[in-house]
Amino acid sequence: MAESGQVFARKASGLTREAGLLDTTYFGIMNNAVPVSIWLTISGFAWLPGANLTIASLLTLVLVVFGFAFVWGILGGSMPRSGGSYVYNSRIIHPIIGLGVSFCNAGFVMLAWIWVLAPWIGEVGLPILMGCLGVDPVAVEWFTYGWGLYIITTVVNILALLVVMGGMKTYFRVQKVFVTWSLIGATIAGIIITATSHEEFVGVWNEAAATFDSLDFNATIQAVKVEMGGIPETWNWQSTLGLMLPISWIAVYGYIITFIGGEVKSPRKNIFIAQILNAVVCIVFLLWVGGAYIRMLGWEGVHAVSWITEEGLEGYAFPFDATYINLASLLVGFNKLLGIIMAGSFIVADFLWVSFSYLAWSRAAFAWGMDRLGPRWFTDISPRFNQPVKLLLVMFVAAQLAITQYAMNPEYLGSISVEVMQLVSVFGVTAISCMIFPYVKKVRHIWDASPYKGWKFLGIPVATLTGLVALGLVVLLVISYYINEAFAFMHTWWTLIYILVWVAGIVWYLAWKGVQKKKGIDVTMAFKEIPPE
Repeated sequence: MAESGQVFARKASGLTREAGLLDTTYFGIMNNAVPVSIWLTISGFAWLPGANLTIASLLTLVLVVFGFAFVWGILGGSMPRSGGSYVYNSRIIHPIIGLGVSFCNAGFVMLAWIWVLAPWIGEVGLPILMGCLGVDPVAVEWFTYGWGLYIITTVVNILALLVVMGGMKTYFRVQKVFVTWSLIGATIAGIIITATSHEEFVGVWNEAAATFDSLDFNATIQAVKVEMGGIPETWNWQSTLGLMLPISWIAVYGYIITFIGGEVKSPRKNIFIAQILNAVVCIVFLLWVGGAYIRMLGWEGVHAVSWITEEGLEGYAFPFDATYINLASLLVGFNKLLGIIMAGSFIVADFLWVSFSYLAWSRAAFAWGMDRLGPRWFTDISPRFNQPVKLLLVMFVAAQLAITQYAMNPEYLGSISVEVMQLVSVFGVTAISCMIFPYVKKVRHIWDASPYKGWKFLGIPVATLTGLVALGLVVLLVISYYINEAFAFMHTWWTLIYILVWVAGIVWYLAWKGVQKKKGIDVTMAFKEIPPE
């Protein structure tokens, strides 16, 4: 039987630690995508009428910081290896669970995110850009569906691959520029919206309505009330808790830092700090910009405009989508420079999501290969690019097939359902891993070496308490998905997809365990320690 050290595909990963604290924090902020997530959250008022953004945001912030930021920080600092949740769950719980979780997240969800998010640049980003430049979005309508959308998504897919193929130094350079751009764009929109009173906004809206032969502001609200079946007079808890689901887009996705844990400098410090920073920075942006937007539009106004954004409205004839970015552009007279910065911030933030999907898939599959749960070439690192190029190319082919399907059938959008799959399969299971980490005998040597071993509250390890908080947040978000009628049309099919992908992950593990056993290798020996550097 092979010794523990012989189980690994090789004694060193070949990945290098190139990410400092800023790179690591930006990596988390990148995946929270401030301009895009603000747009998504505000849109939630259309299908969650009566939501209280401030309460939902603060609840999410507390639960994320003291839940998942700590969970991913503790696990990432204790096992600083690339591969994400696969490394932690395979060591703490069981390799079949670790592979099942990772197969869902890196093998399926990352592909699903490219399928959903690459088209957004054509469907949403380009129309927003045209509107900010004072150009009727009809000019780019051909690129929002069918072959036009296919061309846009193909270009995005190729560029995303090239950014990652250039190596992590190249990626981090692009990330610095694009994340900074995204934050500047959100800041400009926030300043414009904050500086505009409700009365001033209504005046600008009505003036534009007269120009474009559209409904004035009060008439718009009345028309939307009919479409929505009324707008609640005040907030309610059900919609407020439901709004935490879209808010989680801007709060929980800093977890992706752990995918590059083996490439972070001083990981025990930087991974933990970056997890806290990215959650706080992004929620602060949402509270500021979102709160100012609601004050400017008014309670009924934010519901009406969100409805127009999501469902459209007969009588709304403005030559731009009713997004917060386009309305900010309207308020400054469609200033070209400000319009490019604000609309471009949406596009570059969305673009980085696509690039990240390549990184996440390749790092997770690489970690499988290091544990011999995949073909040997999973661990090949190109000396020229310092990247697992073969894995990146596999994802490119799969992504191209996926976006082809989406371009021809865009009605099958399942962004919220993809997120719920991550919440159940990744966040929930990993929260349990963190809860039991201090008590599992087989990883006691890892826990004993952890810098967080001494962190206790009322005699209980902080790892256990923060895992419990994180698990509570997952349960809350998943319940809000399944009880919300707006998502009901997706429940059955996506639940079936969740089950089938999990089964596929388990079959993958058992198959590769059997293949290696025939070679005289017991892969379970690898899970008694963390992978090599």
